[in-house]
Amino acid sequence: MESEKTKKPSEMNPEDLPDVRAFQDEFTRGFLQSTEETRPGYYPFLSGTGKYEMDFPEGGIIGERAYSLKKDQFESYLIGIQSSLFESSINITYTEEKEGNEQITLDMLRRSTNEDLKFKKEELQNTRLYTAPLNEYGDIGFVSYIQNLNGIGGIQLTYVSECVKENEKCSKNIEKQKLVILDWIKSIHFIKKENESE
Repeated sequence: MESEKTKKPSEMNPEDLPDVRAFQDEFTRGFLQSTEETRPGYYPFLSGTGKYEMDFPEGGIIGERAYSLKKDQFESYLIGIQSSLFESSINITYTEEKEGNEQITLDMLRRSTNEDLKFKKEELQNTRLYTAPLNEYGDIGFVSYIQNLNGIGGIQLTYVSECVKENEKCSKNIEKQKLVILDWIKSIHFIKKENESE
């Protein structure tokens, strides 16, 4: 019985998995580390590079055809999320960026969105986070860059949410959804390798 609990979701019988969209998709399931929630509605996710982990939304799936991985140096993919009020997409790219090059990346993000993004900078545990609201995309949008302060590695992401159908309930929840997005971005953590110095 104990061995069932230690199995990864990809090794488990599909009938024993949580009845949520993330576990129903075989490709997405390969990234999920446990059927135990990290917090309500989210499960532990490990990137294909093995360089970072995050909370993965139960309504999300990773687009297999758009997934790209180059050993542990580069990874790019799209997550599509369905919920009762919002449909969201997250575009994530991991590259081996060094600390100190953030301005180049932020300028590149501005050019790619064609917006004068106003990034807010935050120092978190072992990461430097830059986040800016997007004005032209969907109902709610954010662009973010996360720099590893414990080694090489940076993550660029764009998170966009739109109301499933325009109604009062959705409009009332837009501010709440913004907080959900910003909170989720902070769940991304780089994994410190044993041989990396403090």
